[in-house]
Amino acid sequence: MEKTMATINQLAPSTVDLLDEEALIKEARVLSRRRRRRRGLLVITLVTVACLIVAGVDRFSRATASSGHNDALAAAAVTCPSARVKLLGVTSIPGAAVTAGILVRASVSSSVSCAMSGYPTFEARLTNLSTAVAGDQRTGIFGGLPYSSKANAASPRILVTSHSRVVSFTVAFFSGNGPTCRRINSVEMMLPGSRLNVTARTMREGGLIGSQPLGIYCGYLSVTPLVKGSSGRAS
Repeated sequence: MEKTMATINQLAPSTVDLLDEEALIKEARVLSRRRRRRRGLLVITLVTVACLIVAGVDRFSRATASSGHNDALAAAAVTCPSARVKLLGVTSIPGAAVTAGILVRASVSSSVSCAMSGYPTFEARLTNLSTAVAGDQRTGIFGGLPYSSKANAASPRILVTSHSRVVSFTVAFFSGNGPTCRRINSVEMMLPGSRLNVTARTMREGGLIGSQPLGIYCGYLSVTPLVKGSSGRAS
């Protein structure tokens, strides 16, 4: 009988063995949870990195496109040799005292995209066969850049494409009937960056039917920067 009990005790697992087995199972479960947690963190990290890369590429693409447009515009701002210029009208602007003003409007287009920026050249041919050359004036009583703009503000850059667009500028000069004053026979102008000279011999005056003479020049001829639109003023 004692021998049989001893045999049974030898075959039955001991309490210590059961505890060791439970500890191993618990440790295996902990290790499994840790591995799953690591895999989850790795997936989250990879997804986050991928999102950041996509967002960065999108921002870079937009910045590159914008920069490319600005760079192209800046590179073409000093010349527009193939521009087609059509004079739309020369109109008198009511002046103050002895100051006379002229608004010049034109349409421009170009088969090769380019840009215009700066001051047109403007020369008045007088009756005594002399020529008055306009000086640059960034802000004038008739147009140009706003008075509130900074003193070193750059002239507007106007993109010129195959689609015609309207541009304009203003001219100011002293007018009167003094002994040194001469009538203006014609004016010649060239838009900044263009190679095409445009000539006008008459102008339209508000309230009057038909064309009128360009006026009498007594001195001080100035021209404002080229701007978009037909007002001669930059917004």
